[in-house]
Amino acid sequence: MWNGVQTGVARMNDHWNHKADEELSLFTYTNADEVELVMNGKSLGKKKNTEGRDRNRIRWNGVKYAPGYLEARAYKDGKVIARHRIETTGKVKKLVVEPDNSNWKADGMDLQHLRVYAVDSKGRRVPDVNSHLRFRVEGDATIVAVDNGNIVSHELHAVPERDLFHGSALVILRAGQTPGQITLITECDDFKTVKTKLQTK
Repeated sequence: MWNGVQTGVARMNDHWNHKADEELSLFTYTNADEVELVMNGKSLGKKKNTEGRDRNRIRWNGVKYAPGYLEARAYKDGKVIARHRIETTGKVKKLVVEPDNSNWKADGMDLQHLRVYAVDSKGRRVPDVNSHLRFRVEGDATIVAVDNGNIVSHELHAVPERDLFHGSALVILRAGQTPGQITLITECDDFKTVKTKLQTK
């Protein structure tokens, strides 16, 4: 539903964790000439990029799931020009927090976006984790918003907590006006607390 209108669009995702022998309909998005789909080393065939309303979007029906990996290979003039691989992940082991601003300014306005991921032993995001996170900040910075990409969530944005959605969430900090060390503390009942040390300049 979107503003009371049924869109008829199935929820899309980018992971390879499904039920055994489940048949899937997949889309690959590309501006290349054609795409080859490869599952665990076996080619599932190539499909050409078409003209018209489905240009740059190739649909694959009846793909039978098997654990391992699925890779899309994009071809132009017969040569592979891009690859995208999704893999079956293991059990979640921990949370990781990744900041995006290495030049965070203490000007009272500059923002720091930190993505929180639930990952397996190989560092891959585990998609079926929805644990509740709580955030605290030490130092001259404040939490201005949280999110997780779930458009049907009823959670508030301007609070220091959020559920993971498909194994990830986002917290946004605003710097104060005193340069120094900032620590974001991410707590969760299911995982070990993560302390992320940052610096404002």
